[in-house]
Amino acid sequence: MENFKSILDYFLVDMADPINLTPVGLLLLCFIWSGLPRGPEKYIAIWTLFNACFIHIWMEGIVGVLGRGPRWMVIEYSKLDARYAEKDPTVMTIVCAEVFIMGPLCILWYNAIMKRLWYKPFLAIVTSTIQLFGAVIYVFTEVFLGFKNLPKLHSWPPSFTVWDDVFYFWIVFVFGNM
Repeated sequence: MENFKSILDYFLVDMADPINLTPVGLLLLCFIWSGLPRGPEKYIAIWTLFNACFIHIWMEGIVGVLGRGPRWMVIEYSKLDARYAEKDPTVMTIVCAEVFIMGPLCILWYNAIMKRLWYKPFLAIVTSTIQLFGAVIYVFTEVFLGFKNLPKLHSWPPSFTVWDDVFYFWIVFVFGNM
């Protein structure tokens, strides 16, 4: 029971911080402005809005750079990639682009999907291209640095038999940057 309480405490510390309402507030504003996801492109719209509100603005900007939000997320972000804690210039540049360009672009793309605006395909191409470029720079910078900012792996190449290697390298670093 004590172990369960310590796990619960780890995940619930700082949950009362109002900054944690940022993604929910953004979602509500987008729903008011553009409407709820519907129609044939409903799932693309949901993914686009999730990217804007949760990934680009909240996780990358607020949790990753500002170090605010649920304490466990801030701790894990620094553990997953030391470049966040060190405020590496390349990562900070990519994050600024995600927060100030990608987040708003995804919201505009969501609006274009919901209102079937003529520039929807243009926003899809621009947003996807910027996302791909950022991911390539982010990943290859770490590759050229010899993966020194990732958590210490048990073996190289990372195995599929050790949980830390599977989670931190294959799931978070490889899959999370696709």
